Amino acid sequence: MENLNLEIVSNTLITSIIKHKSKKWDNLIEDYHNYMKEYIKHYKRSLKGNLVSLSKYAYMKEKVMLIYKLLLKARCKSILTKIQINRVSKIQMKTINAYLKKSKLSAK
Repeated sequence: MENLNLEIVSNTLITSIIKHKSKKWDNLIEDYHNYMKEYIKHYKRSLKGNLVSLSKYAYMKEKVMLIYKLLLKARCKSILTKIQINRVSKIQMKTINAYLKKSKLSAK
């Protein structure tokens, strides 16, 4: 009976730790999403000649790349869940679509 109680407590602690770590990665993915939105916004403005956005664009690019490298390492180590991996992929697809949309408009 004591072993059963110990196992239940152990499983509860493990679940709690996993949820905490998962929440940490969820927050980082949310940061990635927010920085990516700002990055795209300043990219578009900088193409129109906005000098303030040009300087912010460079900063945002560095932040986005730093967070992406952390997420990539986590993915390679199988730390991220499938849902988290899908979310990162969706953010990247939004970025690609924004660039493609901008390049199509520039080509016209």
